[in-house]
Amino acid sequence: MRTLVMNFLTSGGKKTTIRIKDVKEGLDATEVSNIMDTIIAKNIFISASGDLKLKDSADIVVTTNQELDI
Repeated sequence: MRTLVMNFLTSGGKKTTIRIKDVKEGLDATEVSNIMDTIIAKNIFISASGDLKLKDSADIVVTTNQELDI
């Protein structure tokens, strides 16, 4: 599974994270930066510490599962 993890700084000076599961293969830094800019500009998410104001960081986390016979 590929999960996009986007970290933002809020108007309250805290960090908040948005995770999107099952992102497409080949998603690049420019696309992620544009997504984050759109999220900030449209102000569509509510955070306990205020509006999302700045991009902090982003990662794509890849996880695998291994079934065990028990």
